[in-house]
Amino acid sequence: MDVLTTHAEFLDVNCYAVRAEGRSDCILIDAGYDCAPRLESLLAEAGLVPQAVFLTHGHPDHILGLNNVLARWNVPVHLGGPDRYRLQDPASTLSPQFAPMLAPLVEGWTAPEVSDLADGQSLETAGLTVTAVSAPGHTEGSMLLRVVDGDEENIFTGDVVFAGAIGRVDLPGGDAQAMQDSLRAFATLPDVAIYPGHGPASRVGRELAANPFL
Repeated sequence: MDVLTTHAEFLDVNCYAVRAEGRSDCILIDAGYDCAPRLESLLAEAGLVPQAVFLTHGHPDHILGLNNVLARWNVPVHLGGPDRYRLQDPASTLSPQFAPMLAPLVEGWTAPEVSDLADGQSLETAGLTVTAVSAPGHTEGSMLLRVVDGDEENIFTGDVVFAGAIGRVDLPGGDAQAMQDSLRAFATLPDVAIYPGHGPASRVGRELAANPFL
């Protein structure tokens, strides 16, 4: 499995393209604002065509590039069901202090069609098996995405677990107790590579050993 990474300028979101060994198609994970041109260049260089977009959660910094992505590639989009409402008015789903920053980014926004992801649901696409694991706390619909290619697995953690940190729980829809439950579930996962929504990659075992929040 190959994981290709680019970044969206707004809040430095990681946007991923993931392909199975030997394939010329892929999946995309998260769609930060202004990520589409960078993704287009990345995929063209690698000779890849996306088949689906998976969103780790519905915060604006992870979704505002969706319409530009979909204008380039007409593919299905998958998001944890409890976060679907966040697509209707993205600027209203964060604290008021973010409103001035988001106002120019959401001008003309229209909510794209998405399919709900449920806890434990698995989808086969682009030669990969993607299994959603509900991990609320940062948002109600946050998902860990377990992506498997044969005997190789990587986990895309969104804003649940970062290298050395965890996602904040003080934004609308955040829940400290739910986050603790999600982190306990994270601790039961196999020791594989993790790719968070911000910052560098890590491994489950490394975070369990060194992350002060786990």
